Amino acid sequence: MATLRAYFALQSRRHWLILILATLVVRGALYFSYPLPVAGRDDNQAAQVFLMDELASGEFLIGNVRYNTGYPLVMWPFHALTRLLGANHDRFFLLVQLTVYSAIPFLVYDMMRRRFNPLTALITALTVLLDPFGLQWAHLYLPVWLIALLTVFALWAAERAWSATQRRRLALVALGALAIGLAILARLNFAPAAVIFGLSFLLWRHIPRGERIALVSLVALITGGILGAYTLLIHFPSTGTFQLNCHSGMTLLASAVDKRIPVLASNGPHSAHYARLVALPTEKDLSSYSYTFPYWRKPGSWFSPAEVEEYLAQDVGDVADKIPVAIHALAPNWFLGPCENSALQTRVYLEAVALHPLTLAVEIGRSIIVMLVQLPPADGFQNMYLDSVQNIKFLDDGALGFIRAHSALYKGNLVWRPGIAVFSALFAPVNLIKLLTPLALALALWRRDWLLATVGLLLLACLLAIALAAHIEPRLYGSLWPMYAILIGWFLAEIAQRAGGRLQ
Repeated sequence: MATLRAYFALQSRRHWLILILATLVVRGALYFSYPLPVAGRDDNQAAQVFLMDELASGEFLIGNVRYNTGYPLVMWPFHALTRLLGANHDRFFLLVQLTVYSAIPFLVYDMMRRRFNPLTALITALTVLLDPFGLQWAHLYLPVWLIALLTVFALWAAERAWSATQRRRLALVALGALAIGLAILARLNFAPAAVIFGLSFLLWRHIPRGERIALVSLVALITGGILGAYTLLIHFPSTGTFQLNCHSGMTLLASAVDKRIPVLASNGPHSAHYARLVALPTEKDLSSYSYTFPYWRKPGSWFSPAEVEEYLAQDVGDVADKIPVAIHALAPNWFLGPCENSALQTRVYLEAVALHPLTLAVEIGRSIIVMLVQLPPADGFQNMYLDSVQNIKFLDDGALGFIRAHSALYKGNLVWRPGIAVFSALFAPVNLIKLLTPLALALALWRRDWLLATVGLLLLACLLAIALAAHIEPRLYGSLWPMYAILIGWFLAEIAQRAGGRLQ
């Protein structure tokens, strides 16, 4: 037995070395290839930077009814510190994000090694490390990478708790719940993860029922406490409302269009009213997102009562039956206020889906399948959020491949062209491995292992939430990428070990 333990220890040390070297090569190449973008070119990233700047200036009431605040609350100290380093502060901030984010494959390796065996752990960790869809997120000012890291950390802490003493088990589960709570704060629609994570402890048949219920209650208390504390201490003082998001109505309408459900004025009275509001002209221009960030702290109208009355009193005659559903159709949002407008949009959505329940059910299933295999959606959102080499205009010849670039993300940033070329060429073919997700998920659930079941149910629950309430956008399910990679990596490891056993 001692000899066997020594063998596994030596094997694990070799695996750690392989992971470290692979991480340095892959992450190092991407670090030099893709800098952080010019945030102003994407309103979601610009909003996160705006909120971090607010926190750095001493403004802690950053609550708003649109943008998530978990990522700024965690990262603003690093953002503020790296700003002190001068012109290349974004490079240092990227280094912080990449370094922390790079812990994911190592957490996965340790988790899978303890749960299964070192070879399964290595294959799974390498699958996670080399996932092109997952590699990109730390190069953006988005919470995707942070949510992914916190979720994997929570699973790692829970797996450690599996065989721990009762006291240590409570501490580890509390640590995991804290991570999940922060992940929810970084994206509110990630809340189903807390439910699955908490309920998963009911599967721990090796501990008494009372302790299982205590663990579920602990997760609920901590995750709910984090969200409650944020609401009471930051959100409500910032906005004057307990509604955490007043942009969900627009998301629901976009979801209806994505699911081929007609959003028409003739669907009902709320739809007719909204169609008229969207058709009302206005000379007000709030299309500049950076200009509107502070406005999202106002759940009510952004204009004076007289301006609202003048806007609503207009006569536009007959309006088109098809209601434009796009982010630029925001005039009702400005005049009614985000929360009233979102409530109206939700009623419009309900009128639309009530007329097409079968279509809704079929399209929800289609959406889940599309997201499970990560097929690029047809609405312009691609799986690769970083600019491909074809979408970048290189401004000079550069030295050793380092060139100034102009693109949708960059404005004269220094990039490494060879790295971008390789990543662009490999992204789509390598990401085809996601076609294995449904099979890996089915086998993982059939295996009835706690860890695999929790990973699979986390993936399914969050994809179902997205399919129900949002349109297919890779940024939304990007936070779940480690769940895909863990399932596929375990599946590949099972195939490799069974094939190896038959050959011996």
